[in-house]
Amino acid sequence: MEEDKLSNEASTVLRTYFKGLSYVIANETDKAVAEFVKVARINTTTAEIYLALGQLFRNSGEMERAIRVHRDILLRPNLPDEVRRQTFFEIGLDYKRSGLLDRACRTFEEILTRDPENIAALKELSALYISLREWEKALSLHNSTPSTQNETNLIAHLTTEVAKTAEAAGNKGKALKFFLQALELDDGCIDTWLHYGDFLKSENKIPEALDAWEKAFILNPDFITLVTNRFSGLPEDQKDNIEKEFFSRHLKEYGEKRKFNLAYIGWLIKTGDLEEAGSRLERVMKEKSGDAEVFSLVSKLLNVIRSAGGVDGELYNSVVSNFFSTQLRFEKPYRCRKCGYQLDEMAWKCPRCATWDSIAVR
Repeated sequence: MEEDKLSNEASTVLRTYFKGLSYVIANETDKAVAEFVKVARINTTTAEIYLALGQLFRNSGEMERAIRVHRDILLRPNLPDEVRRQTFFEIGLDYKRSGLLDRACRTFEEILTRDPENIAALKELSALYISLREWEKALSLHNSTPSTQNETNLIAHLTTEVAKTAEAAGNKGKALKFFLQALELDDGCIDTWLHYGDFLKSENKIPEALDAWEKAFILNPDFITLVTNRFSGLPEDQKDNIEKEFFSRHLKEYGEKRKFNLAYIGWLIKTGDLEEAGSRLERVMKEKSGDAEVFSLVSKLLNVIRSAGGVDGELYNSVVSNFFSTQLRFEKPYRCRKCGYQLDEMAWKCPRCATWDSIAVR
């Protein structure tokens, strides 16, 4: 009789467990939770069932219940080491999902103290440090583990962030040290070249700053505005000639590339060459891109034409006519190559999928 009872109990547990799994697969979390609660009540000794239950509570947003379930597991005597490690990891995820980021950090730090090669904990802790802008902690974490080629790029970005933070705090020596370290790690990191150039400009090393920005431009000419926008901060007696020389030097090679052309049109409008700016702008509008930057340039050009009373109205009317016949929609200028997220401003790490260097000019 006792054996039959145990057999029936095991059969009930198994059926309920698989029923819960079917709800998980169907993404019906509430029903899955209900089934796993039944399993836990029937068999109170299996820690793996409670691990699964805690995960379901977390996924359904019931964070207090998830944390309580996972903490209860740790109170069990003779808990296998593998289950204990997994439970600590789940608690770290619970804290992270709850917004208790400091507790989540401490949990993953403890896991890595016991198991330095735990890659999952390393990734979670790194993401937490980065979200908290704890750049030096994130850098130290990655420097203490073997790195792949992709991680070398990440480490260069983290090193650059440490340099930026040091510069903002007025520690010029530390900033220079980390900018140079970042370039040594990855001399193809545009983020580093741009901000290293900013650092050099702040030290009044204008030729060296221009060289750094030039390298950023050559690495990806589509990011031209990240370079040319920096020219506005140069000394007044130098910036006009620097801008003119920059566009003249690169016009032949990049003049037909869309982003360079748009930046060049903006410069033509600023310098008063309205006929050339209008001609180029009309050619761009024929592409019917719906680029918000085109709208901005059209607005600037029309304002300048209108304010310059002596300019022929034919150019004004032509630009207006072309604009309304071609520009039907507006999209943000930057897009993540991995997840498609659109941004108004450049970011080196996608806000949605958290991938570094995935943002491209649309």
